[in-house]
Amino acid sequence: MLTIIRVGALDGIRLNVELSNGNMILFDMQPFMRDPQYAALIEENRILFPKTDGSRIFWRDGPSITIDDLLEQVQKP
Repeated sequence: MLTIIRVGALDGIRLNVELSNGNMILFDMQPFMRDPQYAALIEENRILFPKTDGSRIFWRDGPSITIDDLLEQVQKP
């Protein structure tokens, strides 16, 4: 089963995500910014402090992105 090993913020809109299969994903959060919960992460600078439990990326007292959501976004043309 694929899991998220590590996640870090590169800047105010992109995340660097390391997966258990050794792949790294530069994940652009821009598509999520239409949602007020994600927009608030930027306004409060909390986007710079993502966490993972292996199956999702999340922010304390905030929204989360599941690994399935992450992979779905990466595969979009």
